[in-house]
Parts: sequence; C-alpha cells; structure tokens
Amino acid sequence: MIDVREGTRADRDAILALRGRCFAGEDPEKQDPRFWEWEFGQGGRFFVAVDGDRVVAHLGFVPQLKMLAVDAMTDPDSRRQHLFSRVVECARDTLRNDVDFSCAFQIREAVLPAMVRGGWRPAARAFVLVRPLVVAPSRGLAVTQRLGGTEQPSDRATEQPIPSHLHWRFLENPLWKYDIHANDDAYVVTRRTMLRGHDSVAIADLGWPKGKERAGRALLREVFAKGRAEGAQVAAVLITLAHPALPVLVRAGFLPSPHRFRFLVNYFGTDFGTPRKQKRWPLTWADTDHL
Repeated sequence: MIDVREGTRADRDAILALRGRCFAGEDPEKQDPRFWEWEFGQGGRFFVAVDGDRVVAHLGFVPQLKMLAVDAMTDPDSRRQHLFSRVVECARDTLRNDVDFSCAFQIREAVLPAMVRGGWRPAARAFVLVRPLVVAPSRGLAVTQRLGGTEQPSDRATEQPIPSHLHWRFLENPLWKYDIHANDDAYVVTRRTMLRGHDSVAIADLGWPKGKERAGRALLREVFAKGRAEGAQVAAVLITLAHPALPVLVRAGFLPSPHRFRFLVNYFGTDFGTPRKQKRWPLTWADTDHL
C-alpha cells in the first residue's frame, strides 16, 4: 500500500534515489546530499508517496515567496496512478495551516494539471532573455568576488539592499558559486553556467533604487565585459514583465528567447480573483531554486 505523507530528513536518500531515476544526468548537483541539506535543511518541507522503502512521488517546498514548490517528481514506473496528484493534495492541505499562499514555477507540462487541480493558478509569466556576448576589446573590469560556501561577501556587496533570503540563496549554496558585482547604488548577481548548450553568464538577480538606473547599466557593462574576457557566449536573465529592471535590460540589448515559464500561486482558503491578490510579481532566477 502506498503511503502519502509529509516527509522527514530520514527520507533524504530515498528522495535522492528518486531524482536519479527521474532525471538521470540532469542537474547532477541536486543529487548531492550537501545540496539537499542546503535546500531543505533550513525550513524546507517536502511531501512524498512511499511504496515500501522507495519514494515514488515527491513535491518539495523551500521558504521563498512564502513556500515555493520545487522538485516535482514521479517514478517512471509509477506514473499514471495519480500519485503526484495525491502528493499535491497532501501538501496543500498541510501547508494551508501554516502559510497564506504558496508559489511555483511550472517548467514541465506534465506537472501543470495536478498543480491546477490542487489550487495553484497562473499569476504571471517569466521570460528568459538573452544577449550575445560578441568578441570585443576589454575596457577594464571592475573587481568582483567569487562567493559561495562559507565565504563572506565584500563590504560593497553587503551595503546593497539584498533581501536576507538571498544571502542563503547565493552565499550558502555548497556547490553553486556566484559573483556579486556591486557599486554604491546597485548590484548584479551572476553565475557562469551552461544553458541549452551555450556557455552563459546567467544573471541570477539584479536591483537598484528608482532613479539609479545608470548605476545598474554600469554594472551590466562590467558583467558583459567580464563574460567576453572569459569566453562566455551569451548573457541570460529570467525576468517577469513587472520587474523594474526590464526596460534597462531591453535597452542593453537583451532579446526574448523561446523559453518562458508560468508562475503559479495558490492562495489558501480564499478566492483568487479578489483585488488583494492582483499583485505584481517582479521575479528573477533568485526566486527559483534553479541556477
């Protein structure tokens, strides 16, 4: 008999084994126990369907945007049994007692029906924008500091208005390393990675106060120059239309790619259409567990 319940830390290895069966060769760092402990060990929650000693379906949540749904998985041998729908229902009925709402980024079409039945509704779209980094002479690079693990950010970085959860997101990850570019009025967080086979400088987050767009543009130029000098092919950013940095990115040469994602919200126990919930969602990769 299959048991559907909230998971515990004792389920970690079975969950990682499920990820290996579902996503062999994809995001291998997410099969590392250190990554799992970083993601779920500080307030994360997860819900599982268990068959004997095997986890056969899973939905995790991390404490971003109240509770952000991540890692939706069903064992290939256990699909078409509505197990993931049962896990979604268990997660919804449990979380609604603790938080007002939960969010999710829908990446795979197979996940959407169960999430919608569970009450998650599309609230925004996030677009991946790209900008080629053509070969060009370097005009001098600003100093940046490689961040991650137990290292601490530079003084300039800590002076920026980076939300506290982003310190966990960018400074405590045991495997993903980030650069923070910062001046007195703005910051841009980047990570070098492969996106769809392209050597990319991914902009994970960026921000500046209203009226300080010039400071943001200066940092973007530094990011582009550093990427070119290191041989990256493109710069990329995930962003919603409500994000105030979007006009600056467009003027800097970013163009839409074919890749976009639905952003879903579940307002527990309330009607989705009330005016209170028609809020704008200025989101970037920082608001996901990807990249």
